[in-house]
Amino acid sequence: RSARSKQAHTIVNKTIPAVLNSNARARKGIEAAELIVDPPPLRSSIDSHGAKAKHDAAPKLHHDRPNGPSSPSHVIPQEQPDSNTKHDQTPAKPIHITLTTTDTLLAARHLHTQSLTTTRKPGRLAILNMASPLRPGGGLLSGATSQEESLCRRTTLYPSLSDTFYRLPEIGGIYTPDVLVFHVDDDPNDEHLDKADGKKEWFFVDVVSAGALRFPDVEQIEDDEGRGGEKRYVEEKDREMVRRKMVAVMRILKAKGVDRVVLGAWGCGAYGNPVGEVARAWRRVLMPGRERGGRERGGREKRRDLETWEGMEVAFAVRDLGMARAFKKGFGEGLEV
Repeated sequence: RSARSKQAHTIVNKTIPAVLNSNARARKGIEAAELIVDPPPLRSSIDSHGAKAKHDAAPKLHHDRPNGPSSPSHVIPQEQPDSNTKHDQTPAKPIHITLTTTDTLLAARHLHTQSLTTTRKPGRLAILNMASPLRPGGGLLSGATSQEESLCRRTTLYPSLSDTFYRLPEIGGIYTPDVLVFHVDDDPNDEHLDKADGKKEWFFVDVVSAGALRFPDVEQIEDDEGRGGEKRYVEEKDREMVRRKMVAVMRILKAKGVDRVVLGAWGCGAYGNPVGEVARAWRRVLMPGRERGGRERGGREKRRDLETWEGMEVAFAVRDLGMARAFKKGFGEGLEV
């Protein structure tokens, strides 16, 4: 751990500044980082006929970076109805959700590479940084190896996590555009991790840094044979808080024009959230109005009022095989492996 700490200091103090010095887009991304607190619902991307709705303008967001501890948090303004919204009758493309047993940035590179082979101009590519709500970069400088620390060792994310943004809000997070990935592969014991890859390997992602629910009360549910089975939240309020956190992340992504995102088993490590609960929460958020068997719930009017994410490509990256299996079981149908 001491060696990893020393390596992290080298990356923060030497590698990242050198990368930023060579890339103006990455520097601008850091300057554009913003804190978004409890974003409101956006206008639905589908009209009452299930067709795509084309909006004249994207939601307006604040892009100012705080100058000090007293600077206010930034919010997404509530949109007003737009009488000039244009519609076409093209059916909305359904959300596509996959699960892979890999690292967040490797999954992001896969999505990035896919976009290079299509003639359609893609939207923005983003990842969820499952962040410490208390400390920028989590335990990066002390040699910790969780997902956030891994991202901060291999990208230009860390300088964008200003102390003025912390403590992170319960609902919302930091949005950082144009984070440069300069080292894709991750081995914390790699003595060359503090060296950037060749520039041909570099690519950009947007990052939402948000904190998971921490240390909820859980109970183990016995199976039919009386053996210890799946863990569940004790309190319904924890289940609802997790859902609200996930919805906020998706609202930020949608408002920023993201159409490809890498998510994960958020909070299922050190923070003690049950994998099945988190998987089911993601399903409820990403596939609202659908039962686990794939059937739609409610009538047309009820479905029309749901917040949906049509056209989004979602990749869940879960490195641990056992956790990935539990996640797949909890999520149910609609998750492509």
